[in-house]
Amino acid sequence: MPAAAFNLRRYGRASSVDRHDFAQWVLPVQGELAFELDGRNARLDMWQGAFVAPSAGHAQSALADDRFLIVDCPVALLDQDTLQRLDQHPVLALPMQVRAMAQRVCAGQPSRIDGAVVARELPLLLHAFSLAGSATRLQAVCARIEQSPGQAWPVERIAAAVGVSSSRVHALFRSAFDMSPLAWLSACRLRCARGHLAAGDMPIASIAQQAGYSEQSALTRALRREWGMTPAEYRRRHRQ
Repeated sequence: MPAAAFNLRRYGRASSVDRHDFAQWVLPVQGELAFELDGRNARLDMWQGAFVAPSAGHAQSALADDRFLIVDCPVALLDQDTLQRLDQHPVLALPMQVRAMAQRVCAGQPSRIDGAVVARELPLLLHAFSLAGSATRLQAVCARIEQSPGQAWPVERIAAAVGVSSSRVHALFRSAFDMSPLAWLSACRLRCARGHLAAGDMPIASIAQQAGYSEQSALTRALRREWGMTPAEYRRRHRQ
């Protein structure tokens, strides 16, 4: 599956109709854009953006001083309910955090944004425009946890981020991953720790803290239980 991509673009006074098989967000960073989407007209600016569903015909016109963050998103990242809602209401009032994100990633005027930035910022965009309790919202929250596994992630916080009750979030995790939220979090933290052990020389105690373990011994117990080796043994194995 192709990865999502962030691109900073400028548009001229006119364009031909374009179509593509992926979803796309148009987030103005500077200036304004006269936008036509399947016969619907809108004017986009820093407070209003647009969502382009796969195969939707769209064209645009702008002045020379415009800049737009264009987010290309594989349709598989969107559940059907979220995709249908965005397709029906494609002109979007942009939340403050989305506007700030667009300004942040476009600072320095790069033409293509680094993949690490995409991985960090895309969950915010998916979360902002997905339905509470949807598969898209769940994936966005999981991506946020992957980015910061060392933070405190009690079930109540995970549930609030997904937009459901604590009991409901258990059902969602069981349905999606066949495991509880805390079991998924444990796997995420151990994956983070393994990555640091294999790829660098960070002290094991620091790795444990960064991955969310209370102490080094907790990481040792988890790694021995799941992988049958200590952190030092895991590191040596991946250095051979």
